[in-house]
Amino acid sequence: MKKALLILIGLIPFVLGFLMNAWLMQNQDSVLPFKLIGILFLVCWGLIGFITYNFEKTPLKSTVILHIPAFLVLLLIMFQNIILQRSWSNLLGWATQFYYLPLLNLSTTIEMLLPFNLINVWMTCLIAFLLMIASYYLGCYLTKFRSK
Repeated sequence: MKKALLILIGLIPFVLGFLMNAWLMQNQDSVLPFKLIGILFLVCWGLIGFITYNFEKTPLKSTVILHIPAFLVLLLIMFQNIILQRSWSNLLGWATQFYYLPLLNLSTTIEMLLPFNLINVWMTCLIAFLLMIASYYLGCYLTKFRSK
């Protein structure tokens, strides 16, 4: 039951990405504070790690299970961008683009700081994926640290 709940929690970025896209489509003249949204998302993701720390035997196992959807989306994005060299124009293609939308601006900023000048969608999403894992695991670690 707790594993299924972790996987469902891992789908939260889909909802947030779809909401952000809907808001942007309705309010095309306005600009969202994307970096702030990314930072708040990572704080909330760490809080989720803090809360769901004991859903599995170890924080690592909890981290892996929760990030199964994120990993699958990352694989689909890499397939679309590296193999197909285009995005699918159906719901699955849109969903993969929306999943990492809350972290896209923050990831691009980090990517621009890297020593090699390689800005790709899949690399940006990989950085977002790593940020999600790091913030979640940090939340788990803080719970473990607090309980001692």
